[in-house]
Amino acid sequence: MTQGKELPKVLILEDEMQMRFYLMTLVKSMGYDPILAKDGSEGLDVLKQIRPSALILDIMMPKKGGCLVYQEIAACPEYKDLPVIFFSGVDRNAFFHYIKMLNVTLEHPVPEPEIYVAKDADPEYLKMVIRTCVEKNYPKPDH
Repeated sequence: MTQGKELPKVLILEDEMQMRFYLMTLVKSMGYDPILAKDGSEGLDVLKQIRPSALILDIMMPKKGGCLVYQEIAACPEYKDLPVIFFSGVDRNAFFHYIKMLNVTLEHPVPEPEIYVAKDADPEYLKMVIRTCVEKNYPKPDH
């Protein structure tokens, strides 16, 4: 760990406490700084305060689910480079079908997510996905 250098932040939006703990531990073990939120509304509030290198997003959450969070993020130009890792127990095909159906009703369609990882995925695979996303976005040049 480099002294004085801020660790890359990974924002974790997950409503299940055990899964938040699992993801937090996994992200910490990689040398990153996990930032936790228990639902989509809280996550969007946190996102206004910090600039994470990656976002791990559950689909099924109370208050504001992952699809609605993703819809807001996708519509906001300042988040266009933020990698979103959908991490869910929802079937991948069902989720992608939902996005297609959602887009039928929207004036500005939501892009199909690039990264989807099932909750039962191998932890090493998940770490590789997170690492790839973080390395793509960190370190950011100073403004």
